[in-house]
Amino acid sequence: MEMLLHLDRIPRLYNIMASLFTWIILAGFLVVPGTFTTFKESKAFQDADNDSDNEVTHAIVHSIANIGLLWLAGAFCVGGTLGCLWLWFRWRKNYVWLINRIFLPVTMNSVAGLITTLVNVYTAQHGVWSVTAKITAIVTGSCVGVAGLLFGCYNFWILRRVQKVHEREMGLNAQHEDETLVQKVKRKAHEPPLQPGSVV
Repeated sequence: MEMLLHLDRIPRLYNIMASLFTWIILAGFLVVPGTFTTFKESKAFQDADNDSDNEVTHAIVHSIANIGLLWLAGAFCVGGTLGCLWLWFRWRKNYVWLINRIFLPVTMNSVAGLITTLVNVYTAQHGVWSVTAKITAIVTGSCVGVAGLLFGCYNFWILRRVQKVHEREMGLNAQHEDETLVQKVKRKAHEPPLQPGSVV
């Protein structure tokens, strides 16, 4: 309950910074596909890729389309991630704020980045996975996994422990002891969120 009371005390600036940093991460994920190289699925390119004797041809096949965009995307991803990590450390004791402002938005933005990467590879790149595309898919997939895991841990484990302690202290769990699983799901589906506009 104390976390909910502290939500009103968190300065608006931190909410703005959380949105900014998560959007910067998304911008990085959306800029990276512009650096993928476009090659046709021709036998000539496949032969050139397999020809390890010709270093120039091999380098061209594995080149990056736009180095400047790659640096910009990398800077966005690193800057946004560092900002989110700082906010996580700063508000580490307010699980509700972390779930709503950091973990869920980063998870959703990472999913959007992964989908953008896959769509770009299978449409604009004709299914050809360049080195940059592989790295981008690995990074965005890892971000989905890590942020999703943090969201799940905080939402379904850490926050639930705090809620159970609160229910025990307030005597709220006694009224729900005899309910079945279906009744519990219906009750939880119709409960209001902890904070207006919140997902938890």
